[in-house]
Parts: sequence; C-alpha cells; structure tokens
Amino acid sequence: MKNLLFIIVSALFFACNSVPSTPEDFGKAVFEAVKSNDEKALKNLFLTEEEYGDIINESALPEDKKNLERGKAIGLSKNMEGLAVLSMESVQRIAGNYNLDWSKANFKSVQVIPGNEFGIEGAHYIDVIFEYNGFDYVLNIGDSFKTKNGWKTFKELSMSNYKPN
Repeated sequence: MKNLLFIIVSALFFACNSVPSTPEDFGKAVFEAVKSNDEKALKNLFLTEEEYGDIINESALPEDKKNLERGKAIGLSKNMEGLAVLSMESVQRIAGNYNLDWSKANFKSVQVIPGNEFGIEGAHYIDVIFEYNGFDYVLNIGDSFKTKNGWKTFKELSMSNYKPN
C-alpha cells in the first residue's frame, strides 16, 4: 500500500512540476493557470532574467547587439512577475465582462504561429481556444521562446471572443 501511495504522489509531483516542452503544452499550461486563477503558476510561465540571458547568449546576434540585449535583461525577472500579475488581473476582468465562469470553461485547442527571433526557436503568437456556455473565446499569448525550463513568454496576455480566420 505504501508503494502505491508513493507512486501516486510521485506521479502527481512530476505532473505538477513538468515544464511545457511544446508551444501547445505551454498554451495548455497558461489556460490551466488562468482557469484556476493560479498566479504563481502563471508567473512561472514568464521569462526570467537568466532565461533571457541564455536566449541572448545562444542567439545568432553579433556580440555588440547581444550586449545591448543583456542590458535590457537587467531586472527582467521582477518586471515579468509584475506583468504576470497584470495579465491575470486583465484576463479575469475581461472574463468578468463576459460573465465567464472559469470552472465551466473547456479547453479546445492551441494555434501557433511560429517565429524565429535572434536565431532562437519561438512563437510570435499562441492562441488558446476554449469554450464556455456555447461560445468560443481565445487567450492570446505573444512572443514566446523555448528555454531550458520549457516555453515562456514575456508579453501581456489578452483575451477576446474567438473569430476563426
């Protein structure tokens, strides 16, 4: 019985601490953080100063431009934490305008428009489509990068009605 409990707890720990390895997993993780109003989980999906530094170091930029970008990274972690909080507040406010009950929102899909900034794999846009009360909505995530800690963003989230192309 103890072994079964250990396996279950280990599986839950791994599932809760796994990093989004694809843009689609990242979109799902953002949706789940917003849906559960988990500010800490959302903060973990924003770039840190160290991660941005790694992106710049691995980039195809010439060294002088890398130095400029490194300067922009100073204090980034604190700025990203603030941006995550603002994003959560903004999305929750918009959801309130739609009278959206997150507990009844259902994930549908993720659409990715890939990008390549600085020679680093990324996504210009990641749209997370979800359904609530018969209507489709979208969480918009801009400018995201693949890091050693999974996919991360450094842009504010937004939300709107979903209008397919």
